[in-house]
Amino acid sequence: MNPGKLKDRIKILKLNHSDNVYTWDEEIEIWAKAEQQKGTNIFSKVGLGAKSVKFTIRKRDITLHNAIKWQGKHCFLTDIMDTGRGYIEVTAALVEPRICTVERTGEPTLNELNRPVYGDPVMLTFPGCLTEKYIRNIQDDPMSVIETQYVLVTPKVIELQEREIVMIDNVSYIVLISHTLDEYKNEYEIMARSEP
Repeated sequence: MNPGKLKDRIKILKLNHSDNVYTWDEEIEIWAKAEQQKGTNIFSKVGLGAKSVKFTIRKRDITLHNAIKWQGKHCFLTDIMDTGRGYIEVTAALVEPRICTVERTGEPTLNELNRPVYGDPVMLTFPGCLTEKYIRNIQDDPMSVIETQYVLVTPKVIELQEREIVMIDNVSYIVLISHTLDEYKNEYEIMARSEP
């Protein structure tokens, strides 16, 4: 690899957590060779793919728990391959993270009668990536309802429960199915209902 080909500036991002808020923060800025790929990157096992990009960088401590910011775009890491000679190739999906929120009841404490008393609700805020699943139309009497389903892909530390309500772009989605076996991310099938 010719070091002169590392002409693109990229930012390695790390997920940070503070007061129930998760954010992607810049860890370091480095040089890379960026190549947009022709095929799609299947970053979700149950949703549709996204545009793909491959970065060649010098070896460093980076895992699939990280992300990359390139030309103002968020890159969800899907593969890291050691090419030898001091370089690695990082494959990523070009996605647009959304700010997601979940409201949860506070942790219970016991009162003087030894009964649980729940504290104030807690708002959990985190970044997530949406990919399309499908849209279907259900005919109810006397009107129809539109169900919009997406797949929400989150960093591994974000754990949602089935039947929880997630707010994304001022729309309420219910978590239908959780896919949590991947080592680096979680995927949730979510649904919103609306009237036409």
